[in-house]
Amino acid sequence: MFLVDSGDAAAWSDLAKHLANILTRSGAEIIGITRWDERKLAYTIRKRKRGTYVLGFFVLQKGDAVVEIERDCRLSEKVLRCIILRADHFTVANMRMQLGEDVHEDVAQRLFIERGEEALAALAAAAAAAAAVVVAKPAGAGETAVAAETALPPERTVEEPPDLAEETETP
Repeated sequence: MFLVDSGDAAAWSDLAKHLANILTRSGAEIIGITRWDERKLAYTIRKRKRGTYVLGFFVLQKGDAVVEIERDCRLSEKVLRCIILRADHFTVANMRMQLGEDVHEDVAQRLFIERGEEALAALAAAAAAAAAVVVAKPAGAGETAVAAETALPPERTVEEPPDLAEETETP
């Protein structure tokens, strides 16, 4: 995640090239870089009160590249702040959802295959197809009663609280 000056974010193509240059200089393979949101900053950073957040997903081959990227970001006049987090829990599908159409398909597809996510995607598609078949299957009269009994939780009866005005006795 990069925080950049909103004025620099207005020229998006130049900023995206600048950020891509910072990442590729350190040996990163870029999956995608996208502009998120412009917001008022909680405090002034380099005399700026507003900033634009930029999200980037990339793959690093060497571990010490993070230090190089952070150093380049500190030296850059366009990048106000950056934070680099490990996102192994993100699937390629999650990354595509976050990035929208700003995805480098060749890198994303290679990562998809390396992680073995095609097997997970095939299992998810098979499960979705099986669920669609179960929903689309018409139920007979006997099956409806069984489905109604098993699908819905048992009804709970709520007892009305006793009327306290009737029970109180005046001495």
